[in-house]
Amino acid sequence: MLEGRISNVPHVPRGRSLLDARDMMRNPVAVFEKYRARLGPTFTLHFGGVKASLVSTDPAILEHVLRSNRDNYEKSYIQVERMVEFQGEGVVNTHGEAWLRQRRLLAQGFKPAYLDKLLPMQQDVLQGLMSDFDRDVRKGPVDVRRQMLRFTLRLVGKSLFGRTMRIEELEQIADIIASIEAFAHRQITQPWKIPWFRLSGQSAKYQQLRRDGDAIALRHIRARITEGLRENDILQVLLETPYQDTGQTMDEPLVLTESLQMLVAGNQTSSNALTWIFYLLARHPKYIREIRDEVVAVIGENAIDYQNLHQLEGTVRVIDEAMRLFPPFWMIDRVALKTDEIGGVHIPAGVMVIPYIYGTHRNPAQWEDVETFDPRRFERGRSKERHPFAFIPFGGGPRLCLGANLAVMQILMIVVAFVRHYDFTLANDEPVAIQPKMLLQPQSAVIMNFQAAKHT
Repeated sequence: MLEGRISNVPHVPRGRSLLDARDMMRNPVAVFEKYRARLGPTFTLHFGGVKASLVSTDPAILEHVLRSNRDNYEKSYIQVERMVEFQGEGVVNTHGEAWLRQRRLLAQGFKPAYLDKLLPMQQDVLQGLMSDFDRDVRKGPVDVRRQMLRFTLRLVGKSLFGRTMRIEELEQIADIIASIEAFAHRQITQPWKIPWFRLSGQSAKYQQLRRDGDAIALRHIRARITEGLRENDILQVLLETPYQDTGQTMDEPLVLTESLQMLVAGNQTSSNALTWIFYLLARHPKYIREIRDEVVAVIGENAIDYQNLHQLEGTVRVIDEAMRLFPPFWMIDRVALKTDEIGGVHIPAGVMVIPYIYGTHRNPAQWEDVETFDPRRFERGRSKERHPFAFIPFGGGPRLCLGANLAVMQILMIVVAFVRHYDFTLANDEPVAIQPKMLLQPQSAVIMNFQAAKHT
């Protein structure tokens, strides 16, 4: 009973998984890394001591699950039960034809041509944020993660809801989201406590918080509909774009669900990625100078647009290497609908399969000196040396993160703005530890000093 073998790959006994439950709550990556070092790239365990799971960092298995045989794998209870409970049912947690129909409509708001139209408004918002930031850094060291949460919240919020949503409303929604995500994380890592959460009233408390956040967004959605206001933002896409099969537009409850899911994903993903990027740049300042030189050479005094941002190849390499070491999504989850096999690995029906992205990005079969920060890994041509699923910071296959283009655009905008204006250093040389929750965030504040850039 305590062995609980799941498949034909190395296995963590069920009793051991139960003993690991507290450590899994604190830092699941540390638990996964412990067993990856002992058992190799693919192993099985009972997640939280309960759910039979296969964990893999083998890109061939990841590609099979996420792309080649994707119809056999659906998102697990983490998405379709725990997250639906507080987020509602949208493109993130649906499957089959309903998912494809919704994905096709939403994708209209993330095409490069549409994002290019968003850029002038985004630049205006960024300029205001930089002015506020300049006042903050004149007072002393700042917490970069807190700042990046503010930057991305404002940028993502304005991308979604335009100029009408007030900063205070965005911040209120963000606080609600953070509280709900922390509670959802507790339910995922300690599933045996869910009955107690319900009996004690904790679940009801967070449901009320969700309704409070919904009410703020719903006011803006209804105002947009009733007042006939038009804005160049993603909400306008959601309200006006017809489905291909019916010619009808999305109904109000679904617009609410999709817009808030995108706000959650966009703010958290980009803010965590940016925090790690600035942390790594501060530890490797030669890349600050290289990015600054590249910005001068490629953009100069010209206005920033979608095209010239993406011509910053060296800057993109730095961003990619930061997301290799600290991927925003440290894992994703699927459940096998039918028994399957890939490369001799047996996957029983009903097992949760965990493409373990943090470990995949450190798989020594794909990467050399895995802990070293080296953007040259992403030079042209070198990607051919690796499996295409060896680097998947936004997931892979048809369910690749819908907002990846927007996230990269905003990350580039912010990095360019900061490197143009500032040199920066860490206030403390001690390495910052990771804290894996829904996303991979730093365990402590990342305190940094910023000074006016010294141009040569």
